[in-house]
Amino acid sequence: MKIRQHPRMRDILVGDEVYSYQENLFARVADIFPSAVCVKIGILSLENHLEITLAPQLWRAADIENLSVCRYCGSRENIQTEIGTGIPFRVCTKCKPPEAPH
Repeated sequence: MKIRQHPRMRDILVGDEVYSYQENLFARVADIFPSAVCVKIGILSLENHLEITLAPQLWRAADIENLSVCRYCGSRENIQTEIGTGIPFRVCTKCKPPEAPH
């Protein structure tokens, strides 16, 4: 049996910024699997003293959005943050819609 890669995993690289729709969190990719990514989330510990530890989590490919590439064409060149969506999607200058006149 051959393991098939999820289509969303095609453009993800270690170090990319991803957003989890399920967790409503942003994180950087630490490792890549055929249908998931491993990210490290900072967790605040209040036991003896304040301490932040990095805890690994697996996020499914179907639940994430890669923010390090253009949302429309997947390019990594000349990307800018799209304003007004609540989630900082990135769009390249080629795919960016023209700005409306004021």
